[in-house]
Amino acid sequence: MDNILTDYIQDFVLWLRVFIPNLIKATLMSAVGWVVARWAKNFIEGAAAKFNGDLILWSYLSTVVRYIIMIIVFTAALNTAGFPVGSLLATFGISGVIIGLGARQSISNYFFGIMMLSARPFKQGDLIEFGPPPQVGIVHEVKMTYTALDTLDNVRLIVPNSVIWRNKIINFSVHTARAIRIPLSLPYDVDVDWVRDISLDVLKRHQAVLNEPAPTFTVSDVTATDVKALLVAWSGVDTMNVFGDVITQMRKELETAGLAVTVPAKDIDLKREE
Repeated sequence: MDNILTDYIQDFVLWLRVFIPNLIKATLMSAVGWVVARWAKNFIEGAAAKFNGDLILWSYLSTVVRYIIMIIVFTAALNTAGFPVGSLLATFGISGVIIGLGARQSISNYFFGIMMLSARPFKQGDLIEFGPPPQVGIVHEVKMTYTALDTLDNVRLIVPNSVIWRNKIINFSVHTARAIRIPLSLPYDVDVDWVRDISLDVLKRHQAVLNEPAPTFTVSDVTATDVKALLVAWSGVDTMNVFGDVITQMRKELETAGLAVTVPAKDIDLKREE
């Protein structure tokens, strides 16, 4: 009995002599791998910021690179420590299928995030609208499963990527300027030139309206009852409330001049215009 116990103790000591150094090596490998993975992520994102790269795109790539490095290093560390990596991978594979069936929505958001990455309908800082129902906000960040927006009311909005991708996306920040269109309806007894001078003067005085291209006034249609005209002005994509401001001022000045002009000539969604 004593001999058996002695043999067990000797075997255990021999096992410890092998296992402890391997465990230390595996721990050091894991620590170095974690540091390298974090450094690689920060390096990629820093390089992207330095060379004005797309922050959303490079944030995705840096995260993928980080996870790949960590998986490779940790797998090697487990193998060094003497764990049966093959059996563990098989077990995790079966568990992954079970977990995946219960997390289909999260996986769906992840893949929609990859599709958004490839299509790149917007970038960080863009003003976008998606829906219905329409939601407007400035892109704060895009993660693997969700997109964070800052609404015009300065509220943080977290939206699953699948919700954004499955709906219409309007990007207001693709171009440097956007058009403001104001339809007018003029009775036949109103001097068209007078209306044109007043309306164009209102547009030119507004600080957010661009001088180039200059605002224009065009007679678009003549009907049996009135004359239709269209005002077109341009402003920067980051300006707000231009449409409402110029309509308010234009109505005041036309009423002061005694001109019966309908401004605007049709119902317009001010939120969509802005």
